[in-house]
Amino acid sequence: MTRKLILSLSFLGACSLCLPRPAVCQEPSPEQVLTLPQGIERALQNNQRLLMAQEDIRISEQRLREAQSQYFPQLGLNFNSARYLAEQNYVMPPEFGSVLLRPSRGLEPDMFYSARAWLKQPLYSGGRTRNTIRLSRTNLERARIQYEEIRSRLVFDVTKAFYDVLLCQRKIQIRVEALNSLSALSLSVSSEDVRRRTELGVAQSRLRREIAERRRELESARLTFLSVLGVELYTQVGIQGELTALSFDMDLAKLLAWAQESRSEIRQTDFQQEMDKLAVNLSQAERFPVVAFGAAYELNDPEFPLKTTQWSAALNVSLPLFDGFSSRARIRQKRMQANQSRIRRAQIEDEVNLEVRESYADVVYWQNERLRREKELQEAESLTRGLENGKDAGDRLRAKTWLIELRESYWEAVHGQRVAAAKLQKAVGRPLGE
Repeated sequence: MTRKLILSLSFLGACSLCLPRPAVCQEPSPEQVLTLPQGIERALQNNQRLLMAQEDIRISEQRLREAQSQYFPQLGLNFNSARYLAEQNYVMPPEFGSVLLRPSRGLEPDMFYSARAWLKQPLYSGGRTRNTIRLSRTNLERARIQYEEIRSRLVFDVTKAFYDVLLCQRKIQIRVEALNSLSALSLSVSSEDVRRRTELGVAQSRLRREIAERRRELESARLTFLSVLGVELYTQVGIQGELTALSFDMDLAKLLAWAQESRSEIRQTDFQQEMDKLAVNLSQAERFPVVAFGAAYELNDPEFPLKTTQWSAALNVSLPLFDGFSSRARIRQKRMQANQSRIRRAQIEDEVNLEVRESYADVVYWQNERLRREKELQEAESLTRGLENGKDAGDRLRAKTWLIELRESYWEAVHGQRVAAAKLQKAVGRPLGE
């Protein structure tokens, strides 16, 4: 029951299940065959939300570099060549360097040339620069956590879709094999036994309807899988994998502890609290003075070569005195937002705790069900094995119907356990060994 299955994900993919019949159905060859890890890798490459999250990380990295650049001095060069007419001293616009032009020497316009180099170095900003850098770094970590959260959800979606397809394929296979068996059984029933032939005909009709319904479910599962992969829905993609039972033995207390450490939502609240604290610090820094050093060196003259030399060096201190109490209101607002984040963290911890407990309960339920249903299936196969050569076609028909239900029930338990384990891994926020 654990043999590998290869399923072509196309509308006619279910025809590959007709192998027990003498004529083998033709199906389009898949462009590629993917295992579950390969499918996850393909989805990670194609998912738009994940790609946007990667760009958010890059944007946050550039914002961090921009914030760090505030520690470095600003250097600049300015060159001017001006033709002007002025009766008194005239200052050019700031966009042109705020150059002072002397009165013209006559009625004709004069020429003026200048070259200036300047430097500005912040010395003290009351913690603004330091807190801005820390805020940018924290925002970068938040972007990375957001990426991990989207990735974890995508891995679960791909895993679930993958096993959904395998379960649909298995259900079809069970019914196709049963239908072929009933066709062989009908050959051993006398044409005069109207009752048995009627029972067989009803059972065969029911199986054909169920196969058609399962193929419809397979097509829906196929489209979901392709959609999660992020490929075109007409793409011929095959999957290769095993729908096998899973052995699980984990302690709930350990899983809850791991979730508190690993879940991106909880880690994100930690960084949000740090950002709120830095926002308070930045608001408080508005009350402190700003100190900067500046220097400039300029050459200017009406003609070349430039001989007139001017230079300056200044220490600038800017001290805020009164802003109408707006800074006090901003500080209070940031503190309220920080308190809001602490409340939000407690809520998220409760939600994560509930999700882990529910996922763990699902895994335990399906594991117990899988063991119970496997035992029931083995007992049923042992009991019905003696009827294979029996003469009563009705008993053999009822036995096969019973086995169909038990086999499908068993594989549903295997599928449920696999999906529940993937959900638990997502709830914990870290890989769990099988």
